[in-house]
Amino acid sequence: MGVKRELPEDLATTLRQLVMNGSIRIAGTLLHSYCRRSYQVDDETAARWMQIYFYREFPNQLQTHLKRTASKVK
Repeated sequence: MGVKRELPEDLATTLRQLVMNGSIRIAGTLLHSYCRRSYQVDDETAARWMQIYFYREFPNQLQTHLKRTASKVK
């Protein structure tokens, strides 16, 4: 099992600001890129980590985003 590491403070602050300003999609792209580059993982793993992070840190904003994108699909 790997060692649990936290995000760098500047990245966490940027993600928090983006999410609070309604740009959760951009925050997701930023986090996905960070995971890919820092840990050299594939797209699926980075996407899974990104989902876990947003479910844990920003559940209300994520639910709002998912509802908004689901209503656009209909």
